[in-house]
Amino acid sequence: MRPALALLAFGCLAVLVEGGLAQLLPHWVVPDLSLLLTVAAASSLEPGLGLVVAAGIGLGADMVAGPLLGQFAFLRLLEFTLARLVAAQLDLRRGLPLIVFVLAVIGVDGFAQVGLSRLFLGSFPLEPVELLGLAASALVTAPLAPWAAALASRLRERLEESDARRDMRLETRRPVLR
Repeated sequence: MRPALALLAFGCLAVLVEGGLAQLLPHWVVPDLSLLLTVAAASSLEPGLGLVVAAGIGLGADMVAGPLLGQFAFLRLLEFTLARLVAAQLDLRRGLPLIVFVLAVIGVDGFAQVGLSRLFLGSFPLEPVELLGLAASALVTAPLAPWAAALASRLRERLEESDARRDMRLETRRPVLR
């Protein structure tokens, strides 16, 4: 439970940093930290706690970015599920497969955001400049994926409540059972 809470708090902090950077820098330069931490949660947390963390990070991104309320939460839940499904087939703990997966997920995320906006707000043209911005954002975000996964696994290792730390061994001189 403690690793999930720590990852959720770190995710909310990352969303705030991402929102602050988006005010100062062009959109394509700012890495999608909420997506990175969602994928990292998929590899380091149990499915139930991971879904809660992904939804919390997505709701935080909804509050900071200002799209349709629940849009990022919905997308982060889908991306968490997709990451769990792909991780069952491929080893996403290694660097290169994780980077390639995050590149693909960023593309899916961008088109899903456009699709949801078109669904609820009506049609608007998709310009080639936006596609170039999405590709540039993917190239900026994907190399950070192994770092985010390592951070999540370290958080889990340090905060996991293990029984090994609480076990107290009593050494007896004679055997208890014969």
